[in-house]
Amino acid sequence: MEKRTSFYTHLNQRNFFLKHYKKLLTIVTPFVISFLSPTLVNSCSKDLVICNWIDKVFIVRAGDLTASAISLGNDFYVTNKHVVEDNLSIQIMKSDGSFVAAYVLPNGHESDLVLLSLNESPEILIKNFTTPSNMDDLHSVAYGVGRGKVRIFPRGDLISFPPENMKQARIHSTIRNLPGISGGALINSSGDLVGVLAAGSGLYNESVPVHILNEVIAESLVSEKKFLDRGKAFKLCTQLLLDVDKLDQQPSAVLLSKVKYNCDKANNKTLFDMAGQVFGTFGLLAHSITFLEKSVKLDPNSPTSLLSLAIALQFQRSYERQVKVLDHLLTFLQDDPLVLRMSIQAAAFSKNKSFAKKSLKLLQKNNPNAYPQAFEFLENHFESM
Repeated sequence: MEKRTSFYTHLNQRNFFLKHYKKLLTIVTPFVISFLSPTLVNSCSKDLVICNWIDKVFIVRAGDLTASAISLGNDFYVTNKHVVEDNLSIQIMKSDGSFVAAYVLPNGHESDLVLLSLNESPEILIKNFTTPSNMDDLHSVAYGVGRGKVRIFPRGDLISFPPENMKQARIHSTIRNLPGISGGALINSSGDLVGVLAAGSGLYNESVPVHILNEVIAESLVSEKKFLDRGKAFKLCTQLLLDVDKLDQQPSAVLLSKVKYNCDKANNKTLFDMAGQVFGTFGLLAHSITFLEKSVKLDPNSPTSLLSLAIALQFQRSYERQVKVLDHLLTFLQDDPLVLRMSIQAAAFSKNKSFAKKSLKLLQKNNPNAYPQAFEFLENHFESM
């Protein structure tokens, strides 16, 4: 009985917090990776419309960062702002393995996208991009650090799609994440470009919908100072969070202030996630929740952001707020064991019987082995189920 009861008791141990936040952390995949010598030979066993994308995605290098960029034709490419940071030129690999300069086209758009050009004074690209409605059989094509080359990653499924008119909201899928994928291509079964890979955790991938490129193009070659200031904030926020993550004790008030200033200035969904997760591991719940709520505001259907926020709210014992977050998560993420487990707990601790019944029904469907234990737990909190 003790074993069953403890499974659903209040989670008040930091190792649980660390365990689940480490699964969600977005630090390594999108941001930090040292350059490795690439392999140029590619082979492909997929359909031709998928295989053709290997020649449309290129390896880029910015300082000690190695990532990906998608060719848009006419010597134009797109990658992430967090790859470029405050650089006005980076290196792009040619087919023979040598690197040439690619010039950054500053823009004032909120999204994590930036254009590159092989021409120092280009005429701006004019093209209309539409995000396809077909979201079947998703693949990512990007630089894979393990193999040292651009590769096609195993297929994944769509989880959630961003609301319209939200500049930083992403497409979320089960596509695999590895260092170097940032700036790579998310494509569908027809070989259409769906999005630009932006970030990922051990569980879920995030991609900027390709139609956002239209707005980025329209706002390119302007706001250079604003672009560079934000790029510097990207770099400083990332480095400060890495420094905080290495600490054995809570960061000082001065360090917290620096993080807040630079991460707010960067105004980036992924960085808000990182800040919320890092502070959460130190039990700084107010700071954690503040950053995670900023992320959710920018991207309301993000599994990574919502999961992190739900964990933080559980540790804060804000169960009614947690129920609202989990209820939204359950609209598109019903088979995640952690979401279901937290939903049962939050329903009980908030005395929300209707949410308890909903969560129990979904648990019975998606994780039937855990149903008896969950039912017994809820019976101890409600007169009848």
